[in-house]
Amino acid sequence: MLAIFIMLPQVLSITSLSLGVLDQHAFGEIPGNVTKLTENAVILNGMGRFNEALAYLDKALLIDPDNVLALINKGISLDGLGRFDEEMTYYDKALSIDPDNKNAINNKAAVLISLGKTDQAIQYYDKALSVDPNDTSIIVNKGIALEGLKNFDQAIQYYDKALSIDMNNVQALINKGRSLSQLHRFEEAITYYDKALKIEPQNIDALINKGLALYNMGKNNEAITSFDKVLTIDPNNTFALNLKNSVKMNPK
Repeated sequence: MLAIFIMLPQVLSITSLSLGVLDQHAFGEIPGNVTKLTENAVILNGMGRFNEALAYLDKALLIDPDNVLALINKGISLDGLGRFDEEMTYYDKALSIDPDNKNAINNKAAVLISLGKTDQAIQYYDKALSVDPNDTSIIVNKGIALEGLKNFDQAIQYYDKALSIDMNNVQALINKGRSLSQLHRFEEAITYYDKALKIEPQNIDALINKGLALYNMGKNNEAITSFDKVLTIDPNNTFALNLKNSVKMNPK
């Protein structure tokens, strides 16, 4: 029999610059254009090119060692490379300059979760929310942290808060469904997965979690259909394939 296994998404990292067009000449520009260097690093981070982003940020920080945006984005680059202890030092430096920077606070909380310090992380999410109570990314992140502590009812309260601000927040919809599933409220959970899928029909996280909820309700064929949809989107998704085979071998 399959266990109730609910996927836990990574905690969101937040940057404070929007992605634009990468300026290939920025790295060779005359010293002083810290903004352009940092903007290019944000774009490279978004593309998963973390080592390249670090090169831009290192140059930016040579020019202006106290540039908060560059410090935060260097932390994000290091996070992408799994260098969590180093990452923390850059958020701490950013916060020593700008103690109320919600992005640095939120990202530090994310690192604490990666290091298994969830209780401490929640304190930082609370601090970030005291700066901006309506930031849905931070609200959702606190919900994820509460899930990690198995406080599913409390997590749902935070997802509800995010949804009261943005009813189409796909992450909050999926996460609420996941918490409901953990409370064995599978039918309710499916309604939230369906809402997420109405907005993003190819959302693999929603499809997999919906399949798991259906299986736990004894709806084996419908669960397999959900996993098949994942495999149509991503034929190499071994997780969905293994779940499909497990349902076939261990029907409820």
